[in-house]
Amino acid sequence: MKNPLLRVFKSISVSILIIAGSSFAQAASVRERDWQPQRTWVYVVGLLKFENREVFSSFPQTNRRDAQLVDFFRQQGVPEDHIVFLKDGQATSRRVHNSFPAFLAKGQPGDLLFFYYTGHGYKSDDERTTYFATYDAGENVEDWATDSIVRDVEKYFRGSQALLTADTCYSGSLSAQTQRLGRRVSYASLTSTSASQLSTENWTFTEMLLEGLRGKSFADINGDGQVTLSELAEDIKEDMAFAENQRSTFVTTGNFPGDMLLAPGARKLDPMISRRVEVHSDGSWYKARVIDVRGRNYEVHFYGYEDSDNEFVKLNQIRYSRGSDLATNRRDQDEWETTRNPPGVSRVDQSRRTEGVWGESGGPQRIRRPVVSTDSSWESAPSQNTQPPRNGRRPQNSQPSWNN
Repeated sequence: MKNPLLRVFKSISVSILIIAGSSFAQAASVRERDWQPQRTWVYVVGLLKFENREVFSSFPQTNRRDAQLVDFFRQQGVPEDHIVFLKDGQATSRRVHNSFPAFLAKGQPGDLLFFYYTGHGYKSDDERTTYFATYDAGENVEDWATDSIVRDVEKYFRGSQALLTADTCYSGSLSAQTQRLGRRVSYASLTSTSASQLSTENWTFTEMLLEGLRGKSFADINGDGQVTLSELAEDIKEDMAFAENQRSTFVTTGNFPGDMLLAPGARKLDPMISRRVEVHSDGSWYKARVIDVRGRNYEVHFYGYEDSDNEFVKLNQIRYSRGSDLATNRRDQDEWETTRNPPGVSRVDQSRRTEGVWGESGGPQRIRRPVVSTDSSWESAPSQNTQPPRNGRRPQNSQPSWNN
């Protein structure tokens, strides 16, 4: 007489094998990311305050996205000795110039460098050289020229690929220098603005950079469950155009793959996810992005504000602005390029150049003027987004302001 427990055991064993086989096949169909934490080197410089406050204005320190970027790489398993994070007073000119080459020299063949800078960017008097300001930047201090960054990578880094990113004024110069000077190392460069344009004080660029690396569903443009470098660049381009009226840059050189898989992406559950819209909230319209959908409720993130200000809204609170349509339709037009060989980054459309003035503190300030509308209807009222620099809580029942 056969043991019934044996039959049950066999049945369970077969089921486990089937489930395991199905899971393996599913896992095998998902492409793993193309960068390895153990072979990645991360060099981050974040400056939100400066020694010379009469020349360089400061930014709020709350919820620093540069620190979140470093934490992301740590959480992914990048070894501690592969990470340098210099912030504010740590990032003196002398320390940057000494530590960057020494850090680069630790890399091994086949390794990847991730570089990020945020702070103030400025040009020389003859506008031929672009600098990233260090903490003690001034007339008698040798500052950090964008061409020297690329020269150091070429000279000292023994790895094969470098991803250079920057969130600051004139940051597109970094992209131009990778094309002009890059030879031995293959580069990808992704910046918040062009080589001739000022940049917003908000974290818009860095926030999208982070969300792409994290594989958020709204960062997955084509909905295939993967976030590639070129997808992230497209997302950033459209965010900066829609929310900040800026032109980001993205270039690759050598054999750096534009389709590098940065992260598996959570699949979109609704076609509204990822859309850039304007949302009616607290009596005003705000530029936002749909990041999740639950039933008939749409979660939106307001550009320039904290995640704590996200809201679930109804469809009748959402409108599609002309700006969002332009950002979507400009995908294949003039200034945006993903190129491997020609020098330079892109032309500058002067009609879209961000306006800048020197404020009381001496640092570059943004002037954001609301759209003027002759139609006083509720649906056509201009969007506000009159937030303080570097993010903050959305004002309640705010009125339009000429100064941001």
